Amino acid sequence: MKQYKVSSAKEITVRFSNKEVQLPEAIQSKIDTYWNELIASGKSYKRGEVFTVTHKEIRGDAVNILVEKTDYAHYLYCQNVDALDENGVHIIHTAVLVEASDNYYIFGEMGPQTSRYGIIQLCGGGIDNDDLRGEYFDFRHNITKELQEELDIDVTDISRVTYFDEAYLKEGGPTDKMTVVFRVVLNETKSEFFEKYDAFVGRLKQRGTDPEFGKIIALKKDEQEIKSFFSREGIKLDEYMKPLFERVASELE
Repeated sequence: MKQYKVSSAKEITVRFSNKEVQLPEAIQSKIDTYWNELIASGKSYKRGEVFTVTHKEIRGDAVNILVEKTDYAHYLYCQNVDALDENGVHIIHTAVLVEASDNYYIFGEMGPQTSRYGIIQLCGGGIDNDDLRGEYFDFRHNITKELQEELDIDVTDISRVTYFDEAYLKEGGPTDKMTVVFRVVLNETKSEFFEKYDAFVGRLKQRGTDPEFGKIIALKKDEQEIKSFFSREGIKLDEYMKPLFERVASELE
């Protein structure tokens, strides 16, 4: 397992090789069986595209990444059953550290309708075809879309968003995921955010849709508060959360 590394944002370029992952027949059969069992159990997951890193080159502050296409069944199998070593999925995805004006970080716990029920994570998501510009991926487009869909935050609304940019790159961990972390600063307190978010959830439910997050968490932007939160027993964290917030807390010292 590679050690976690969280660094300041670098110049990241991600290119699609225009190839699809080809798995050994025995492994593909196991993945298909697992997926069919999930669907038969009542899960309503979609077997959409997932992009996995096949090559990474670092030159100074520049990171050049090549990805191939696989699918969500392959990804879930690697997450929940077997990492599959050289046949595993090593994704690069986005996340965003949302900060309220009264110094609270805002993130959430995934809802019961999702494949990651109970996991605490930042707003964000995997790259997909919609983020492709030619053969390259647009990460700002991806996280802008995720913020709108998950938290109803429009980064182009300058009356509400005072800062938006890339902040960190997390590498390593049990599945060698890469996380491109953005930072958004709001021109509103956590209470004002919650008021708008509750109205957003109400609109979703009127349309028969559940929000991505089952619970929203506001964590004080304070070194001791951060350390206390991440030392609690029983909380289920996305694997990038603890190393990221360790870096964030160190910058508050």
